[in-house]
Amino acid sequence: METLNDNLNDFTELDDLRQQIAALKNKVDQQGRLNEALVKKTIQGKMRSLHHNLFWYCLIVGLFVPFMVWDFIESGISWAFIIFTIVMFAGSFVAEYLINRMKISGMGDDLVETARKLMQMKRNRKKQLIIGFCTIAIWLPWYFYEIYKTTASELGPESLATFILIILISMTAGVVIGLSIGLSFYRKLQRTNDEMIDQINDLTREQ
Repeated sequence: METLNDNLNDFTELDDLRQQIAALKNKVDQQGRLNEALVKKTIQGKMRSLHHNLFWYCLIVGLFVPFMVWDFIESGISWAFIIFTIVMFAGSFVAEYLINRMKISGMGDDLVETARKLMQMKRNRKKQLIIGFCTIAIWLPWYFYEIYKTTASELGPESLATFILIILISMTAGVVIGLSIGLSFYRKLQRTNDEMIDQINDLTREQ
C-alpha cells in the first residue's frame, strides 16, 4: 500500500514538474515574441526617422541646385560643366533612393533577412561616399578653372591674383563646411544602421 502511494506521489510530482516546465516554456516563448515585436517596432521607427532625415536633406540640397545652376549660367560658365553638375546631383539623389529604399511595414518580419539588407545598405552607402569623393575631386578643379576662365580677361594681373586667392580661400572654406556636414550626416545614417543591426543580433542570440 505504501509503495502504491509512493508511486502515486511520484507521478503527481512528475506531472506537476511537467506542468511547470510547460508553463516556463510558454512564458519564454511569449517573452521571445514580445521582444521580437519590440525590436520590430524599434527598427521600423528608426527607419522612418532615417527616411525623414533623408527627405529633408534631399529637399534642401534639391532646392539649392536650381539657384546654383542659374548662377553658373549668369556667370558664363560652360554648359559642359553645368550639365556635369546637374548629373552629379541627380546621380546622388538616385543613389540615395536606391540605397535606402526599404519597405518599412515589412521590416522585422524576417529578422535575418532584415539584418542582411541593413548590412548591404551600409556597404552601398560607403561605396557611394567613395564615388562622391572621386566626383568632387573632378568637380572642384574644373569649377576653379571655369571661374578663372570667365574672369581672367576682365582683371589685371594684381586684381586677378587677389581674386584667385579669394576664390581659393572660399573654396577651401566651402569644402571644409560641406565635408563636415556631409560626413556628419553619413555617420548618423551609418550609426542608425548599426543600432538596428545590433538590436536584431541581440535578439537572435537570445533565441
